[in-house]
Amino acid sequence: MSIPFLIKNRIIKYFHCGASKYDSTEEMRKLYLINTFNLIAFFFVSLFGINALYKSFYMLAFVLFFISFILILNYFFLKFSQKKEIASFVISTLFFILFAYLVYSGGVNNTGPLWVYPLPMIVMFLLGFRLGIFYMLLFFIVIMFILFGLDITMYPDAFKLRIVLSLLLVTFLASVYEYLREKTFKKMNILSKELEDSSNKDHLTQVYNRRGIHKELENACTHYHTDNQNFSLIICDIDYFKKINDNYGHIAGDEVLKKVASEIKSIIRKDDILARWGGEEFLVLLPNASMEAAYEVGEKIRKSIENTSFKYDKHTIAMTVSIGVAEKDNELPISDIISQADAHMYAAKKEGRNTVYPRPKGKLEKVY
Repeated sequence: MSIPFLIKNRIIKYFHCGASKYDSTEEMRKLYLINTFNLIAFFFVSLFGINALYKSFYMLAFVLFFISFILILNYFFLKFSQKKEIASFVISTLFFILFAYLVYSGGVNNTGPLWVYPLPMIVMFLLGFRLGIFYMLLFFIVIMFILFGLDITMYPDAFKLRIVLSLLLVTFLASVYEYLREKTFKKMNILSKELEDSSNKDHLTQVYNRRGIHKELENACTHYHTDNQNFSLIICDIDYFKKINDNYGHIAGDEVLKKVASEIKSIIRKDDILARWGGEEFLVLLPNASMEAAYEVGEKIRKSIENTSFKYDKHTIAMTVSIGVAEKDNELPISDIISQADAHMYAAKKEGRNTVYPRPKGKLEKVY
């Protein structure tokens, strides 16, 4: 491996320190800021500490080296705990103490107060708008006390006033930016969620579409392998649906689809997931359900729809469904389980429709 590649890899690894696979975009943004401020602070504070030591400002050097040490500990704390909020508080508090001390001591050649301007941006970006405002309000109280409450003669009165007013302006700009950023981010989050929900839902029946149910099937497979949680599938097809469209029109067909979806939803459990699989087919995912339990649910759906009369434009439309069930098998991928349920549904149609296939040999489980 080349040296530039190794350096690039180390930099990427550093900025991802404390990351979790469950982190959102906003959490990753905060993580990059924490690691950026941590690195910049360590670099500059260490250099200033060496400079203060060289110029015999021993107390200032001690404070700066102590802060550098805490920053190193903060990095490793974040790396092993992944607690970004605490790491953010540590950095913000360290900067708070450092800048307050620089105002009090004057730093080198009384230039200490000139370093306080990054504080509003640091606390706003790391802590957010509300906590950032609180931190800055507290900081203003502290430096007002230092500048005007203590007998500090190293700064002219006009200089003290300009420091406070200019810092107030920077704080105002940083807080406006963070407030608008947070507000925009929340709006974007809501729009993104609405868009995702829309792309995962069937607009006609308001249940999952094929794209949406695939994610749930993947989750069910994950739970099957990690938690040994079995599941079953039901595929339900409306009998003679083409005749309904031909005899009563496509609007009537749409209303039938909505009615069937509503009936199935009223029967299945809260944790069960219904999707329109395509055309007049519906798929139901049944977590923690055996083949026998799936058959029982299928029978309830079949009887409910058979006994439901649907009225449209003075016509009474009779509906029946053919249902196939299948249970997850350790050796088969999810695509094969779906194919199995689909094949069982066609077998139900061959048996004369309005039936559930296959009928289990054992006793039915009363779990629904």
